[in-house]
Amino acid sequence: MKIITFYTTELETNTYLVLNGAEAFVVDAGGRADEIARYAEKEGAKIVAVLLTHAHYDHIGGVAELQRGGALVIMHEDDFPLVGSYKNLAFYTGVKVEKFVPDITVRGGETLSVAGMDVKVIHTPGHTAGSVCYVVGDCIFTGDTVFELSYGRTDFPTGSFAALKNSIINKLFTLKGDYTLYTGHGNPTTLDFERKNNPILSDKD
Repeated sequence: MKIITFYTTELETNTYLVLNGAEAFVVDAGGRADEIARYAEKEGAKIVAVLLTHAHYDHIGGVAELQRGGALVIMHEDDFPLVGSYKNLAFYTGVKVEKFVPDITVRGGETLSVAGMDVKVIHTPGHTAGSVCYVVGDCIFTGDTVFELSYGRTDFPTGSFAALKNSIINKLFTLKGDYTLYTGHGNPTTLDFERKNNPILSDKD
């Protein structure tokens, strides 16, 4: 597995291209879809899926284009209503996001086979109601649920600090072993480091 990071919006959204031989998937296609597709092609890989951690505009701007190219779009059912709504936050920034309909909706707890890899879905509501994290090998794509020494905002539509804290402490921090966390913004971190140092442990709403 090879992971390439693209910064795809003015918010420096991390979009990940995950390559596995002749197939690949994208996590949080915020934009630059053409460039990402060309990179995959150069690597000899076909993008077969787009995995969305949540449906805010800066994570979904390139989805429709990749879907037209043959990628299946996967997201949590609770965030689909945000795609074509002001709740995806695009309205407030003047950015237009092309609408799309996911091919597969998840609820959490599933293990999917994507590009020849097992992808475990963990429902981690809080940043949005349908936020999820994807576990692939020793990596977790966390979206805007948890960051290096930080965590996602909860003052947007469908957000909840109580839900986010529960998701991080009782769903992610209880996983056995260590993982590299590939976050929606900022630098990668590790689960062990965040278990010990993340401010969610002591912060209160």
